[in-house]
Amino acid sequence: MTHLPTSIFSASRRVSLFLLAIMLTFTMNATISQSVQCADAENVTEVKISLPEAVTKPILPENLAELRAPEDAEQGVIKRKDMVFTWLKPQIIAAEKKWRSDYEARKTPEQIAEYQKLRKQQFIDALGGFPERTPLNARITGTIQYEGYSVEKVIFESRPGMYVTGIFFKPDEKKFPKPWSGVVEACGHSGNGKGSDFYQRVAALHALNGIAAFLVDPIDQGERCQVLDPVTKKPLAATVHGHNLLGIGSILLGKNVATYEIWDLMRALDYMESRDDIRSDRLGMTGNSGGGTQTSYVMALDDRVVAASSCCYTCSLYGLMKTNNAQDAEQNIFGQAAFGMDHADYCMMRAPKATLLGTATHDFFPIDMAWQSFRDAKRLYQRLGYGEYVDLAENDNPHGFNKPLREATVRFMLRFLDKREAVVWEPENLKGGSDAEIQVTPDGQVLLLEGARTTYDFNRDYAKELATKRTAINAETLLKIREMAGVRDAETLGMPKCKSIEKVELTDGIVAEKMYFEPESRIYLPAILFRNTSATEKTDVMIYVTDKGKTAGYEENILPALKAGKSVLAVDLRGWGETQQVNGSYFRHANFGSDGNDYYLAYNLGRSYVGFRTDDLFSITRWLKSQAFCGEIELYAVSEACIPVLHAAVLDCDVYRHVTLENCLISWTNTVENGGFSNTPLTSTIHGVLKVYDLPEMRTYLESAGKLTVKSTKDAKIK
Repeated sequence: MTHLPTSIFSASRRVSLFLLAIMLTFTMNATISQSVQCADAENVTEVKISLPEAVTKPILPENLAELRAPEDAEQGVIKRKDMVFTWLKPQIIAAEKKWRSDYEARKTPEQIAEYQKLRKQQFIDALGGFPERTPLNARITGTIQYEGYSVEKVIFESRPGMYVTGIFFKPDEKKFPKPWSGVVEACGHSGNGKGSDFYQRVAALHALNGIAAFLVDPIDQGERCQVLDPVTKKPLAATVHGHNLLGIGSILLGKNVATYEIWDLMRALDYMESRDDIRSDRLGMTGNSGGGTQTSYVMALDDRVVAASSCCYTCSLYGLMKTNNAQDAEQNIFGQAAFGMDHADYCMMRAPKATLLGTATHDFFPIDMAWQSFRDAKRLYQRLGYGEYVDLAENDNPHGFNKPLREATVRFMLRFLDKREAVVWEPENLKGGSDAEIQVTPDGQVLLLEGARTTYDFNRDYAKELATKRTAINAETLLKIREMAGVRDAETLGMPKCKSIEKVELTDGIVAEKMYFEPESRIYLPAILFRNTSATEKTDVMIYVTDKGKTAGYEENILPALKAGKSVLAVDLRGWGETQQVNGSYFRHANFGSDGNDYYLAYNLGRSYVGFRTDDLFSITRWLKSQAFCGEIELYAVSEACIPVLHAAVLDCDVYRHVTLENCLISWTNTVENGGFSNTPLTSTIHGVLKVYDLPEMRTYLESAGKLTVKSTKDAKIK
């Protein structure tokens, strides 16, 4: 055990710590000494108690604006945890400005048609494309008779083994002779999916007025939960949680949760077309909240949707991003802010087809943003001569498919599907069936059916397919790695600003110099340079990086390097340590990581945290190489830090003498394989990366150069 300074701890304390270390040796997560927490209420960092508080306390001030010159300082307080968001915000504003410029230049029908074709293709590419159509194998498992309409319980396969459950609302044939117009309804984030009373009322109101409606369970809702307990077979994740779990693996494959949701609804439209009681040329779609998201996507991509009503969703992607208000996985499409697909575009991509935007004055999706998107869509529709084909319904309620929006939706569908103008009022006694009454499957979950497959199964299949196509890293691959991760050329980054704060003398002749780097405007990286006063004028330097904070692992990793005669530069890359984002409501689970909001801002801009952090490493390396004391440079990474360190070392292999990885993720493929039990945080992912390379291939590349030591690896599975 490393000797602890007597100036800090008594002999009895050392004995206690020694005994504790012996006991912990027999556990999976053995540590050598006790730990305390850094005195920072918002950014708790585990550090070893052998370091005095003068070293472990935060280097950066809570208000980062204090680091700027008075004439350059930002207005207001910029907290450490908001650093990455503050840096990204000008990029969001610039993307929005370009969107506005492109929109205003789009005047003629020819220009609009060209824009629609391009944007649809960009959207499909970002989703990773769709599979081929396979037999639906649809069947009806039961029928319920209500006053004025009936309900059929339906199940079909959107892909082989991918079961989709729904309830089909049929008008009274005596009052409304078939064939009928048909509307597919997408559920919002209700745990019981189609069982939600409000969503059933929408479908029933359509049927009462002569339009058939098909209310469908999305994945991870109702009877379609994708993660079940292996023993009890009960759902373990639903709605937002389930979507974000699926999102992690889908991102690595260049797909999205929305890819699955959209395809299920397109197949629901296929089912409508297959019925002889439905007019296939008169199909519509509606949905609220998350169902409004799905409706917006499908209506933009599927020309069969003659009329669409998207409720309590449309506002502005750029507007939400500027307030750092990311939603769950399917509501963030890779690069969409960069290539210019705002909420208004979902309407404009289908112009001049009939579109209604249902809004609520007291929604958490800001009403002023909804009106701006509506105005933008309206102007483009008018350029085509169909201004009246897009409309907005606003009601004085909070978020939800409230009665005024239900009635407005049905009136709109009657107008544009049935060519009927009718006054629609919802009966006071209209109610949906209970979950048990409308249950489609025998046991209430599709995964309990023989031959059922999950979204994770399809992701695993695709990951295996991609693995057979990848090759060893070569010159061509290196270019693709740089492009996919968004890593800049080390020579173009420039010299980072570096400011020394103070020097703290430790025992054994070690000096800890606290400093921070500014590799680019508004990005601050706190660091500590540990040097041995007895060292020679020029020493080798180890750059030490961990996602737990720069002083975590001091005794185990930093101190041995110092005793071996090296200097150590321990640094917090952006978003770690002192600049760690505080948990957002959608990302509280450990397997998402705490910085989901900032991650999705970058994701929408077509960028990656891995790329940002690799840039940080290149910038710090550039500074080190300029210092007289610096000999050769090596890298030491722990846990999630292994991923950007691997990228830096592979892309600039000649610069680093050696790389040591501790607790490194086995592979991104391993993340996909673990499916809903994966523990890989969002910031460790790159969109579509498995199409080109994986972590083992990067390690092999460094091993072949004789530059890699892997101390340990970790499985992505949640412990």
